[in-house]
Amino acid sequence: MSPHYSPNALPQCQNLQAQVDSVLDLLQQEPSLQARVDTSAVRSSLKKAIAPTFEIVFAGAFSAGKSMLINALLERELLYSAEGHATGTECQIAYAEPEQERVVLTFLSELEVENQIQTMSHKLGLLTNTVIRLQDPDYPEYGDTLSQYCTAIIQQEGGESKSERAKQASALKLLLQGFTDNQKYIDKTTNRTLSMEQFDFKNLQEAASYARRGSNSSVLRRVEYYCHHPLLQDGNVLVDTPGIDAPVKRDAELTYTKIENPDTSAVVCVLKPASSGDMTSEETEMLERIRQNPGVRDRVFYIFNRIDETWYNSQLRQRLDNLIGEQFRDSQRVYKTSGL
Repeated sequence: MSPHYSPNALPQCQNLQAQVDSVLDLLQQEPSLQARVDTSAVRSSLKKAIAPTFEIVFAGAFSAGKSMLINALLERELLYSAEGHATGTECQIAYAEPEQERVVLTFLSELEVENQIQTMSHKLGLLTNTVIRLQDPDYPEYGDTLSQYCTAIIQQEGGESKSERAKQASALKLLLQGFTDNQKYIDKTTNRTLSMEQFDFKNLQEAASYARRGSNSSVLRRVEYYCHHPLLQDGNVLVDTPGIDAPVKRDAELTYTKIENPDTSAVVCVLKPASSGDMTSEETEMLERIRQNPGVRDRVFYIFNRIDETWYNSQLRQRLDNLIGEQFRDSQRVYKTSGL
């Protein structure tokens, strides 16, 4: 501790708003500088500096282990974590006192579910000439047929996580089941928001268990967790996002919207090369877009999760080390982790 420290001293940022405003006021008084200086970046940084919360967005491809890593950081099973296309919704985790822990669930609309079923079915080449309408009398038959096709694809591919096609089939199967199980909570055109009390959940664990189930997660647009953990106590808010390679393009764009939002304080890029040795095209595009964004690029952390997969594979470990040395040599924020 500094010998000049006083417990009554005000934090340096206590008067930051007034100090920055006074500087900008002086700038406005100098006509020769007004046209040459863009103050928007300063105001954006000021807003982040004095905000009561620090929003940390976790971004990356499906199966990179974002949800697994967040669960490990919080030391509890909150988020749905599984091979394949797990998180199709935005999950926000903020602080709560122990007796105030809760979950708020926002569902997709029926129209959004229809669009997702249609998009994913066509991507798999299933019922391409059929327009899916969930309220049609024929939908139950169509839904059963699609589910059976998905099961057949998964079996042909050798399992849910054996190929991209199998993962997409698994995601569609979960979506079909999710709509059937949660139809009473889903509105035709609007996104219904329900508290965990409306489900008769007794505590956060029950609510999180419901939201974590794959079929339920597939029809949720947004999940807000309020839980007790020291990591969140000083205003940190963790945001888990859909994969940048989501089978539904709108889900992927949601992630980029969060990354580029001026309220985002930091971005944690969870990358897959620890399990493959190479970056995907989607990961490369994500890094390029982040590096071109001056509002956030100096607050980006690069996480190579699933590092345990390199422990007994020297060839994979060498490819990963080469990749980090070539593409991340200028960054001081590179970390190797294992959510396990």
